[in-house]
Formats: sequence, C-alpha cells, structure tokens
Amino acid sequence: MIQIPDLLWRNTFAPAGRTRAALTFAGETRSFETLERRALRAANALSGLGIVAGDRVAVMMGNGFAWPEVMFAITSLGAVCVPVNVLLKGREVNHVTADCGARALIADRVAQAALAELTALPDTLVRVGEFETPSGRVWHDFETLIAAAAETRPSRRPAATDPAMIYYTSGTTGLPKGAVHSHGGVLWNSFHQIADAALTPDDVYLLVPSLSWSAGFHDITLALMSIGGRVAMLPTGGLTIEAIVDAVARERATHTLLVPTLLKQLLATPGACARLRATRLRRIYTGAEVVPPSVMAAVNAELPDCRVIQIYGMSEFPLMMTILEAEDGLAHPERTGRASSIVMLGVQQSDGCIVAAGSGEVVVRSPATMLGYHNQPEESERALRDGWFRTGDTGVIDDEGFLTLNGRAKDMIISGGMNIYPREIEDIVSRVPGVADVAVVGVADDRWGEVPVAIVVTDRGGPIEETVQQLCAAELSSFKRPKAVLLRTEALPRTPTGKVLKRALKPWAEALLRGT
Repeated sequence: MIQIPDLLWRNTFAPAGRTRAALTFAGETRSFETLERRALRAANALSGLGIVAGDRVAVMMGNGFAWPEVMFAITSLGAVCVPVNVLLKGREVNHVTADCGARALIADRVAQAALAELTALPDTLVRVGEFETPSGRVWHDFETLIAAAAETRPSRRPAATDPAMIYYTSGTTGLPKGAVHSHGGVLWNSFHQIADAALTPDDVYLLVPSLSWSAGFHDITLALMSIGGRVAMLPTGGLTIEAIVDAVARERATHTLLVPTLLKQLLATPGACARLRATRLRRIYTGAEVVPPSVMAAVNAELPDCRVIQIYGMSEFPLMMTILEAEDGLAHPERTGRASSIVMLGVQQSDGCIVAAGSGEVVVRSPATMLGYHNQPEESERALRDGWFRTGDTGVIDDEGFLTLNGRAKDMIISGGMNIYPREIEDIVSRVPGVADVAVVGVADDRWGEVPVAIVVTDRGGPIEETVQQLCAAELSSFKRPKAVLLRTEALPRTPTGKVLKRALKPWAEALLRGT
C-alpha cells in the first residue's frame, strides 16, 4: 500500500502532472513538482538534525506552503507529525509537546505568543519565516536548511500501519488526548472522500480551516491533492465572509468547508450569496456543531446550484463518519446523516449488543479509525473494542440507515466549530480565591451556536467575576473563555453520587442571562 508521501510522487511520476498547480496561497502557486522537491529537501534537512522514524515532530504554523512541505517531509522519514492548534496558549502547548514527547518543534509567526509562554521546548527547534523566538536556544531557519539539503528520497519506507499523525483533542478530563493515525488510516480517510465528495482533478478546494485541524489537512485537502486537484489556502485567522467570497470567485473554487457560524454570517452579509451564485462553487460542507434547520433551508434557497452537505466526525475519525446530503437535510433536518462509504455505523445498546438500527451509543468501524490514544492504553481500550470505535455520543439509527444524534459526549460545548470541555475551564476557575464551587455549561448563542458560561458559588462576600475572567484570559484560548460569570448563592444541584446536575443549571443560566 502507498504511504502519505507517495501522493506527491504519484502526481509527479507522470510528466503531465509535474507542472499542475497543487497549492495556491497569497497570490502564489506551487506545482506538484516544486512541492515534492521542497518536501524532499525538508526531509533530508530534518534527518540531518537527527529526526528518525518514530520521532514525534510538533508543527505549530498557520496556513501556507511550508505546512504541507513539512508534513510530507516528516511522514516520509517515518516520523510522526503532531499538528498543534494555533489557537492554543503556552500552557496548552506545553501539555501537547510533553505528552507526545516531541523531539522537534517547527513553528512560524502565528505561534510567537504561545512560544513566549512555554516552560519547556523540544530538543530541536525550526523557525519558518522571521519572527522573535525565545532566547537561549538555537533555532534553525527553515529556508536555510532546505537550501543546503539534497533532494534524494529517504531510504526507509514507513509501513501502512506505522503512526503518521497525532491529532490532539480535549478529553473527558479536560486535558487533550492524542488520537494516533496510521499512514493507511489517513489514506483510507482521504480516498473515500474522492467518491463521497465527488472530487475530480479539475476541482479546486478553498481551504478555510486551519491546517492544524483534522478538518484542515487530513481531509479534503489531501484527498484532492491525491488526484491532482488544486487546494487554495486562506490565511489562518481573521477571515471575513467578504474575504471568503472574494477567494471563491478569484480561485474558481468548487468545494469549501464552512462551519455553521460562517453559514450564519454568510446569510447576514448583504450581497454575499448573490456573488456566490455567479461562481463555480457547487459543494459547501458544514459540521462540527448542529446546523439550525432554518439556516440550512435559507442557504439552500439562496444557493440553488450549490449543495450544502452536513458531515459528522471527530479527531479519532476525521470529518466524514456520516454525510447528510442537502435534499435529505431539508426533508428531515433533525437527521445527522448516513454512513460514508468506508464506515460501518451502529449503536451499542444498554445490553452491550451492537445493532444497525436502534438507539444507544454511536459506534463506527472503519479502516480510517485511529490506532488509539497516545500513551493512554486504558482510554484506548475503552474507546476501541472488537474493531468498533465508541464515539461517546448517543443517537438513533432508523431503518433507512440515517443517524440522528440526541446527545454529545459528556458535557462538551461546541462554539463556532471548536470543541470545549468544561472541566478545563472549571479547573482554572476553581483556583480563584473565594470560589467554593464552579460548573461550566454551554448556553445558546446566535453567532457561535454555544458559548461557555461559568456558574460560581463563593465562600465569601464581594465580586470575583473580574478576577475569574483575568485568570481565564491568561491561561485559556479566547474561544474557551467564559462569556459570562454568574454568581450563585445556592449550592450547585447534585446527584446522589455527588455529580453536578448540569442539565438543571443550563436553563437557570439562560434565564438569568435573558433577565427572566
């Protein structure tokens, strides 16, 4: 079976494919041949720095040409690429690099603030572009390294079952867990999208998400590149709907991915849908949070020649576990979707039996599922049993094979497409002097879908909201910070076993915020 780096070689093997555009970014283009040559040089440069098969290399960069070059370089050596979410702060990055045992860190300007807060750095450090790096350590310049490196192919070929990538996502404890994916799993995940997303070599995918997300590189980006299509990358962060619409027109994009928050902004931006109707755009994928039926209906009405497709996935199985086509979503907006082409979808009932139709915990079986959680054998064993991955979500599968989700794993909050686990916020808020108890719940928000709110019981008089917000601002990414701190004089409601009844707190918080 081919490995991830072979996707470049596959396109450059035939003369006609060498000069095809693989990537565009900031008005510049990279051909498949140029991308491969630079990736080979990067691989040899990393090898010269001591990176070998099995080493974990953390990558914290914004979208740009260097990101795929680095990813192909790392995986061609048999090393493991560990994308680091560019929204993370130093404390969060410290955990990721320490947990995976990163041998090296490759970073660009978007990581500058987080780097300044790190308490420990991996042995090998590579800087992409000019920016201020922490003093006292040697940082190798990426362009200098590859300019001096050879273009020979690495002598060792990784096996299909070898780890290739680790995507970190919040766990039930509030700390990120690393989902390990093999070369074969990544490729299975990419190849099925060629059929399920109806991709052709003439298509152009407008990449809106960060490449550091599993929905960035692991998914349609890699799938389209594997057949010679072009990926047009947008800069990381600060995007407006106007900028996205401009890029769709300029790049002649046929596919893109917009989280529901962006779909709402699209509808609210005068003239945006009219401009998209005049483009080649024919598929918009959306997911990561519930899409309101009214939003789906409005977007499909505004863009009759463009299909809006809902997808359901997670870092353990990126992007497309299920797919809900536009016509099915309009007829049954409560549905989540049907299994994609390489997925067996089922539910595990209370008696432990897994069935194809019924209610229970959603489980999936696929060659694209993760190998397990890095350094967490017990968590891996709980999640992966007899070839089935337990999602932690609950739902119902009907006789037609459609899944309808009715609950999410634990108490996870999804805000603007980003997963937030309350425990992480609660642990920080509980450190504030005067906080006797705290619970974080998600409340509805017109813009972000949900936002976190901290409910605090104090053991002394006086306001502490400002102190709570200051500590959260110092230690949490902006999307994780509580949008409100609500003081409560009564004890938090609990079950007989002592667990907080968050389902009772959520309506209380929403009513208080509404002033009712």
